[in-house]
Amino acid sequence: MRLKRFDDAVSVYERALRDSAYGELPTVSANLGTAKAALGDHGEAAEAFRIALASPEYEARYKALQGLGGACYQLGRIDDAAEAYRQAALDSANPDPGRALNNLGLCFMALERPEDAVEAYRAGVDLEGYKGRGRVAANLGVAYATLGRHEKAIASFERARNEFGFELSTSMDAAYRASLEASARPTERGDERPDRGIASTPSAAPFETAFPTESEDEQSRFFTITDEEMRHVDREARRRERLEREPKRPLWMTVLIWTAVAVALAGGVLAGYLFGYGYPTQKMTVHGVLEAYADGDDVATYWVAVPATDVGRAMSALPPQWESYIVGDVERSARTSTVEVTVTLERGGVVTYEFSLAREGVGWKVNGVSTSFSSMNGGV
Repeated sequence: MRLKRFDDAVSVYERALRDSAYGELPTVSANLGTAKAALGDHGEAAEAFRIALASPEYEARYKALQGLGGACYQLGRIDDAAEAYRQAALDSANPDPGRALNNLGLCFMALERPEDAVEAYRAGVDLEGYKGRGRVAANLGVAYATLGRHEKAIASFERARNEFGFELSTSMDAAYRASLEASARPTERGDERPDRGIASTPSAAPFETAFPTESEDEQSRFFTITDEEMRHVDREARRRERLEREPKRPLWMTVLIWTAVAVALAGGVLAGYLFGYGYPTQKMTVHGVLEAYADGDDVATYWVAVPATDVGRAMSALPPQWESYIVGDVERSARTSTVEVTVTLERGGVVTYEFSLAREGVGWKVNGVSTSFSSMNGGV
């Protein structure tokens, strides 16, 4: 996960889940959800988080709840996301409920429930140890501005900026300025300010999900984006622009090229088949059966499907022991082949055997062994 090799992480976690004797399977399932979410598989991530939550032994439920909330948000199931964040915020084991409260407020804004968002944000701002109080205060300003409560919006934006040192985003700054303008504009009576929302006010900062991991330092950075990530996005955008400016090959030419490649490949495969080539080759099969026979191993895997008694009878044509052997010429055709093997006997002399082979799939298997008496040199 730290190396961003999320596919590998998924493979490891899925193997770990098959070990029923391991006592931390809920944690593994939550970690699998984290890896799936990092790959964009939010549906499978949500299922993994739910499996973790279904275990009564799982103690860090707030982690899976926050992961489930992020996955549901990405899937457009905002109600489910809000419920998951609400439970995460209420979990007494959660050391940082402010994050869940901030995310809950963002869900309420997406559901067009700014009054509920205000309550979630206010609870987050009041958490003394929460490092994200500046962001929550700014989001609270957005919610107040949406409701038309501009003086409270101004106070929240200025608290975020002045007390917590939070730099307002472009959209937040626009909402702040709109509230300043609306608060300063007199009504027809001249002594009241309008109490109406800002129609163009954004609901929140961009939703940028980083799902929780084992390390508290690397837990969720929901709805935030770092400078380095912004530079990465900019580089990717410029790369896409360059690709779009490059002249593109006409579609008909691409189709023609790939058609020619496919025809050439098909022709090569067909020619190889007709000329008796395949894998394993005839020589590979013969080497395999001779080595297995010499070692006393089963040779049936090198033979076509025939009864074992027939295989044993055919292999008995070979001497039980030999000094060495040489695999010689191969006569090929599309369906059958023959291979000559010269065997040097332990007590001297050589004998040449003829192995007949038959095509099986793309490769070759033995279907007969016989002695080539006309080629014996020195007797048996």
